[in-house]
Amino acid sequence: MKRNVSCLGGLLGISLSLAFTAAHAQDFNLKLGHTGAPDHHFEKISRQYADLVEQRTDGHVKITTYPSDSLGKQTELVEGTMIGTNDMVLTSDAVLSNMVPEVGVINLPFLFRDNDHVRKVLDGEIGEELAKKVEAQGAVVIGWWENGFRHITNSQQPITKPEDLQGMKIRVPEGPVFVETFKALGANPTPIPFSELYSALQLGVVDGQENPPAHILTQKFYEVQDYVSRTGHIYLSSPVLINKVLFESMPEEYQQVMLDTGREMAAKHTEMVLAQEDEQWQQIEELGMKINDVDKAPFVEATRPVIDKYRKIFGDSLIDRIQNTQ
Repeated sequence: MKRNVSCLGGLLGISLSLAFTAAHAQDFNLKLGHTGAPDHHFEKISRQYADLVEQRTDGHVKITTYPSDSLGKQTELVEGTMIGTNDMVLTSDAVLSNMVPEVGVINLPFLFRDNDHVRKVLDGEIGEELAKKVEAQGAVVIGWWENGFRHITNSQQPITKPEDLQGMKIRVPEGPVFVETFKALGANPTPIPFSELYSALQLGVVDGQENPPAHILTQKFYEVQDYVSRTGHIYLSSPVLINKVLFESMPEEYQQVMLDTGREMAAKHTEMVLAQEDEQWQQIEELGMKINDVDKAPFVEATRPVIDKYRKIFGDSLIDRIQNTQ
């Protein structure tokens, strides 16, 4: 009997070992969609992330990137990632805030001093707290990647003060904070999916839009817009999400690789974006757009009611913690 028990125990041990090995040898082929053009930094950083994850999992986790909304529009991909019909998405916090309202705090006007301030907030406790809110909706935040501070383009005139925006139709992302901000500035904010923006500008559905220089350049907005005013009114982050059930089905060491690499890429993405911006502004000017800087003080004052309104929604503590992060 003892020999039988020993034999059974040995067979059980071998079976468990084989099961463990099989689990760790399992391949995961993931799709990651985003809205950036093929030459946008979204695609560059996504490919770098995919390459590192593949290397660090010995080829067991492969990520294929899909730029230009080729997997679907942003809202569809975020919702799909939460319910499991999509693997991964590099999206915007503005789109995400429609499903997880607390994420909208990142978009409050003139909330961040600079990119260093952003990184300290999103890579710290506040970023972790917001990620938990996202996880409760079915998706894991791999990292808070970079999009940048946003600036206004239009086809009518330079924007030097809030009054210049009076009645102007400005496309904004599908996020409530953006709508409130541009209402406060006197504009007529019009949410339009990013994939439809160029044609909306070309056809005059809207007079202008707002984005960082990388999108102005890679989406060729300079073809249908004459002016760009460097307002830096709102910061937009680009969270990378993966379906929670899918993520938790992976071996723990693969999960850790994806998280650690995602955090590593977040800092690298910010460096990449900042390194490119001077050259991008020069290219935009060479392509014919008229660039002007603004005195931000009147814009800050005009949007102060937006901050006050969202203090009642997000709470004084959260906003104060962000503003006071050093």
